[in-house]
Amino acid sequence: MRRPFPAFDPSTHVYSPINALRLAELSRLVYRHDAEEDDPAPQPTRSHFLDSAGFRQRQFFLSKETGTQAMLVEFAGTAAFTVLVFRGTEQHIKDYLTDLEFGKLSPFGSGKETHAGFTAALDSVWDEIAPAIVRPDGPMFYTGHSLGAALATLAAARQAPRAVYTFGSPRVGNQAFVASLDHVPIHRIVDDEDIVTTVPSEVLGFRHVGTEVRLTAPEHESSIMRVFEPPKPWADHAPVNYVDRL
Repeated sequence: MRRPFPAFDPSTHVYSPINALRLAELSRLVYRHDAEEDDPAPQPTRSHFLDSAGFRQRQFFLSKETGTQAMLVEFAGTAAFTVLVFRGTEQHIKDYLTDLEFGKLSPFGSGKETHAGFTAALDSVWDEIAPAIVRPDGPMFYTGHSLGAALATLAAARQAPRAVYTFGSPRVGNQAFVASLDHVPIHRIVDDEDIVTTVPSEVLGFRHVGTEVRLTAPEHESSIMRVFEPPKPWADHAPVNYVDRL
């Protein structure tokens, strides 16, 4: 966590900018490797940042088969709550294969269909996650960035939390899948021109889930500054930009 944030409100399932900011930071922090993946762990550790924000990591999930990762953290302050945070795409061939194995869906069929790669990725860790989230400490929230956002959405279809906050999510399933999640509060945050939120194409039957919350880049961002950065649609996907613009 980079700075003190206002208190999270676990009692509400409606969109909260403060809750979004806290969950965006967790979605950024889950990318940081710790003892589960690296020995020795990079310093300062992920656990250090969690502790400084009042969180405790209850469990880390890692599939060697698909490279899928997630963490279950709990906040034990005056208003306890639990968050399941999925990691997004890293520069690893397993993640790229997961993203690219999307297939083609039926846009108007009655059967629920989902992205094949995302579904396989969640399947690879779900047997561990499912029992871990049966009795959470306080209300449960799901979150994630990019691929992690897609996995959080799929997880909500298996066991609904109080709310889902996704950041830079690609499309996950067809219209029947979207309709099946009408009862789950899903807040889909999009940073301006984030290119990942435009794929897979609707032509292939994919549709977005949840209520969109659109962020905009600061007016003072100049084209000169962007000469030294990735193209804007890619820069807008960066987790740090989601945190900064919330």
